[in-house]
Amino acid sequence: QEGLRAPAQGALSRPGREARLDLRDYRRMPPVAAAMTPFPYYVQADAAVSEGERLMGEHGIRHVPVQDGGRVVGIISHRDLHHLVNPALPRRDRERIRARDILVPDPYVVEMNAPLDEVVAEMSRRQIGSAIVVRHQRLAGILAVTDVCRVLAEILRQRFPSGGDAA
Repeated sequence: QEGLRAPAQGALSRPGREARLDLRDYRRMPPVAAAMTPFPYYVQADAAVSEGERLMGEHGIRHVPVQDGGRVVGIISHRDLHHLVNPALPRRDRERIRARDILVPDPYVVEMNAPLDEVVAEMSRRQIGSAIVVRHQRLAGILAVTDVCRVLAEILRQRFPSGGDAA
C-alpha cells in the first residue's frame, strides 16, 4: 500500500528466531548494527495514522519511523499515538490525521557503525525507547529497548551459562 513499507522476508526478530549477539566474536565494542532490527517497517509522512497503528498491531512493534522523500523526519511510538489520537474518533476522522501531524520530530538517529554502548547510554539518558539506525542517511534499522533486552539476556547467558539458578 501507498505510504507504507514492509521489511524483507524474515527481517523482524521473532521469538525463537532472534539473531545471536555473541560478544566473543568482537574484540572491540560491537556496532549498533549488531543488535538492531534491520529493515524496519515505516510509514511516509503523508500516510494516514491508521497505517502506523495497523503496522504496530499486526507486527507487535511499538515504534515506526516516518520518512519523507527517503529521509527520516520523525518517529511515532505506540504511547504517543494513543496519547495524541483519540481512540473514540470515527475511522473516517482518523483517516484524515497524517503521520506528519503526530510524529515526534528529530528522533535519535545514529549511523550503523556507532558503538552499541554509546547508543544504549544515550537512549537511557534521553529516556527514549528506540534509536533509528541509518546507513549513509538512509533508513537501515531500528534499535528498540526490546533489542537491548534481548542482547542483555544473551550476555547474561554467556556470562552465567548454568541457567536460572539464582545465587
